[in-house]
This record gives sequence, structure tokens and C-alpha cells, in this order.
Amino acid sequence: MSNNIKELRKARNISVTELARRLNMSQGNLTKIENGQVELKTELAQKLADILQCPLERLLGQEEAAEPSPLALYLNLPSTARTIAVRGDNLAPVLQPGDIAVVIPENVKKEDGLYLVQYKGRELLRRLQTLSDGQLALLCDNPAYQPEYGAPGEVVILGRVIRKIAVTTL
Repeated sequence: MSNNIKELRKARNISVTELARRLNMSQGNLTKIENGQVELKTELAQKLADILQCPLERLLGQEEAAEPSPLALYLNLPSTARTIAVRGDNLAPVLQPGDIAVVIPENVKKEDGLYLVQYKGRELLRRLQTLSDGQLALLCDNPAYQPEYGAPGEVVILGRVIRKIAVTTL
């Protein structure tokens, strides 16, 4: 639980000082909560989830038990897979608007590839590349889009794209 709070806070570019101020508590107490040294009370957990704009279950590190979608069952996807409708053209020609990206949970970058990440409070599908200085480049395949760069703590990896489903109109 403690790592999720710190990870979510950093992903939203909120300092310990700022979050402690919003929670009306000392920075020291917040650090103890982040490090798991102090038990997180339900009321405070809900307030944290609201500030960090995430479901309470995610903040607490609990897996959300969801039924697999009919599409996931039909395509024989892993039970942990998540399907995401592609909305923009930033990954064209690999992923086109309307395609469906199949993502499996993975919180570390094992290889260069397409990942679902959380960066600056947004969930994004991006090609990740580790630079020599340790920073992560969030790349788009479409040359019309500029890359973004973030430190590993700023870029939260939520999963890796393992498959695409091309959707065409009949």
C-alpha cells in the first residue's frame, strides 16, 4: 500500500509537502504513511484517493475483481488483460484510431515496446525507450507528435501492449 501512495503522488507531480498541506497533516506523518510505518485510516485513504484521482482499490493495492469481457473470452486473452480503444493517431501506422490495444499488467519496462503508462495524470499508450541517462522517452510512431521525457518515478508503467485488434467498418 505505501508504495502505491508514493508512486501515485509522484506520477501526478505532487510533492510530499504539497500533499501533506492538502491533507492538513505534517510532512513527517505523510512520509510514515507512505513508508507503511503508520496504518492508513479509511477516511484518510478516501481523501488521498480523491486528491490522487484514483480508485480507492488502486491506492490500497487491491486488485479489482472484474469479469472478463466477452471480447476477452472470445479472443482467449489472459484473464489479467485489459483492452483499450485507441482514440488518437499518435501511434499510427501501428495503432490506428478505432483499433483496440490489448494490455497486460506490467509495472517495469523489460524491453523497448508499446506500454500503457501514467504520466502527468494521464493514461497514455506510448512506445518507451530507456535513455543513457536513465530517463524514459515516451515516443509516438507518428512523426507529427513530439516525444516526451520523464524520470522513471514520473512515468508509471501500468502495462505492456501485447496485441492489437484492428477494427474496420463494414
